[in-house]
Amino acid sequence: MFMRLLQVEVDTEGLHLLQNLYDERVLTALKDVRGCRFAGLMQSIHDPETCLSLTLWERQEDASEYERSGLFAQLLEEAKIFLSGSLEYTIKLSENLQVEYVPVRTDPVVKSFPIAAQSETEQKGDDARRAVWLRIVSLKILPGKMELFKKLYREHSIPALRSAPGCRYVYLLESEEKRDEVFSVTIWDSKERAAEYEQSGVFERLLKIQKDTLSDLAKWRTESGVQDGPKSVSTDDVLVEHYTVLTGKSFT
Repeated sequence: MFMRLLQVEVDTEGLHLLQNLYDERVLTALKDVRGCRFAGLMQSIHDPETCLSLTLWERQEDASEYERSGLFAQLLEEAKIFLSGSLEYTIKLSENLQVEYVPVRTDPVVKSFPIAAQSETEQKGDDARRAVWLRIVSLKILPGKMELFKKLYREHSIPALRSAPGCRYVYLLESEEKRDEVFSVTIWDSKERAAEYEQSGVFERLLKIQKDTLSDLAKWRTESGVQDGPKSVSTDDVLVEHYTVLTGKSFT
C-alpha cells in the first residue's frame, strides 16, 4: 500500500467551488485509475487555507503511472483557478546593488509514503463520506529503533485504535525523505470521536509504551505528561495535526 498527499493553498472564499470540482472531476476520474483505492479532500483545522488531497494506492508504481499519464497535471490545471495566489518572497540584490523582494509563486507540494502498517474498517462507495476527520501524528524515532517502533505500533497502537469508537482507518507511514520520521494517520467518523480518544488517555499510554524508541524530547514529554502548548516545539517533538474531510470516496 502507498499513500500520496498533495498539499495546496486555497482561497477560502472559493473553497466550496474546489470541493465541487473534486467531487465532480477528481473523484470521477480516479475511480477508473488502476490501483487507486481512496481519494479525499481535507482542510487543515490549524490553517484553513491549507488543504490536502489524500489518495491511497495498491502500489507505488500505480501512483507513479498516474502522475506520468498526464491526468494528474490536467486535474491540477483545472483546480488552479481555485488555489490562492499566495506568494513567498526571496531577497536578492539588483544590478545597482539595491535590495529587491522577489515574489515566487508557491507550488503544490506532493509527498508519498509507503505504508508500514494498517488497519481498516470495511467501508465502500459513498459510505466513505462518513469519515469526516483526519488526525496525523508525526514522530521522530531514535537511530536503530525503527523496527522496534513498528512492532510496538502493530502490537499496541493498531488494536487500541481499532477498538476506539469512530476510528475507521489506521495507517503508519514511513517517510522516504527522513528515515527517522514516521506518521500515524487515522480517519474518524467525527471530530467528537477523535477528541474522545485524545481525552481518554490512550494516546499518552501508547506513547509511554513506545518511549524507548522515540527521540529524547518526545520521551521527556511523555514522561513529564506535557502534551499541550504550542503546536510545534522542535523538529524532535510529537506533532499532532487535524483536518476535516470535505469529501472523499473509496473505490474498493
